[in-house]
Amino acid sequence: NDKCCSYDASDSSYQKDILFKMEGKSMIIMPERLQELMDELKESSPETYYHSIHVKTYVYKMIKNTNQEGLTDYSTDDIEAICKGALLHDIGKLYVRNYVLTKDTRLTDLEKESLTDHTKLGFEAVESFLTDFEYDFVRNICMYHHERCDGSGYEKKTDLPMYVNIVAVCDVYDALTSNRVYRDALEREEALEMIERGDCGVFSKELIEHLKRVAE
Repeated sequence: NDKCCSYDASDSSYQKDILFKMEGKSMIIMPERLQELMDELKESSPETYYHSIHVKTYVYKMIKNTNQEGLTDYSTDDIEAICKGALLHDIGKLYVRNYVLTKDTRLTDLEKESLTDHTKLGFEAVESFLTDFEYDFVRNICMYHHERCDGSGYEKKTDLPMYVNIVAVCDVYDALTSNRVYRDALEREEALEMIERGDCGVFSKELIEHLKRVAE
């Protein structure tokens, strides 16, 4: 599958700052400690690292689309904060044992609990390095990107900002269209059909339609 951020991890010319680019037009300002955390994530779980880049790029494209269509009205500063949250949404997986992230059989209850904790642990790791403006955006994305419209997420929350739902659906789409230890990547159409059926939790039909316009 083509990705909106293609990469070759073995290519020495690959530039680290691709992390912070939004289609080459704008940069996400990352304090040194957050850059270090992303470097640690790349070392410990390259799959999660590149997934985070893909999600951030899908989110940027989707918000451009929803803004143009009048569904959202996010400012440039809002978009930068949301994209930073999208980039950091899975940073808590640094604190989940790698065997849990790569296990190709059913997780035990204890392992599920460990994985679920990545949302809270991720925000705790980054909160001291956020500006006041970014704080709520990044907090909500880190903490609640596994929530669904039908209340089937980790926290069973449904009253979430639109940008969290955008990150959540982009997160699911990229996960489905990427290779995992337990399955091969799905094709675009198959992934979108699963999302539409609610196989990954319920998302609004409106958001799914916007996802289709940017999904690659």
